[in-house]
Amino acid sequence: MTAVCPNGHISATLDWCDTCGDPIEAASPPASDLASISDEVDTSPATRREPCPLCLAPRSGDDRYCEGCGYDFLARAAPAAEPSDEGSGATVVATWEAIVSADRQQFDALGNQGIEFPAGRVERRYPLTLELVRIGRSRGRAGEEIPEIDLTGADADPGASHLHAALERQDDGAYALRDLGSTNGTTVNDDPAPVSKQVTRPLADGDRIRLGAWTTVTLRRV
Repeated sequence: MTAVCPNGHISATLDWCDTCGDPIEAASPPASDLASISDEVDTSPATRREPCPLCLAPRSGDDRYCEGCGYDFLARAAPAAEPSDEGSGATVVATWEAIVSADRQQFDALGNQGIEFPAGRVERRYPLTLELVRIGRSRGRAGEEIPEIDLTGADADPGASHLHAALERQDDGAYALRDLGSTNGTTVNDDPAPVSKQVTRPLADGDRIRLGAWTTVTLRRV
């Protein structure tokens, strides 16, 4: 091993220069050693940091989560998506309601004789929360089933059967109509043909179910 003295002499001794005799206080590394050092691989933390597989940002030390995107280095998993407001694609569960009203146009079209139209009847709203919602007119008999949408009262629709029709919730959350074997039939919107009894018919937002002497049940998606 050699050293360079302050005067620039290459000395075979490391403490005193064997050419001029001056002390060697801060010997420089020999040329051969400098070459070997320059070829070493950089093992500093900055070089060894693991890149994030999602955003390629270098991992900060042994931190579990990526500072760039939140990737979990320990679980090897992407960050969980958080629901936001509009435009997030988050699933919104729709709710439905049935609006029951007395329809004068329907009453006149049927040409009911000897029945007076309930002019002062106020519409009623029923939130649809059950799998099965029956529409009909209870008769006050002991032990008799009462429909969930009961068309009784001072202005009870005399043309509605006891269990006239039913609303059945579908897999997508919407409802379908089924006539339960009513006496006077059930129609939808402006179609004069009654729906087939005991056959399910899908309904959409705004569809109108017509039954009895004047009753219209409008479905609304809230």
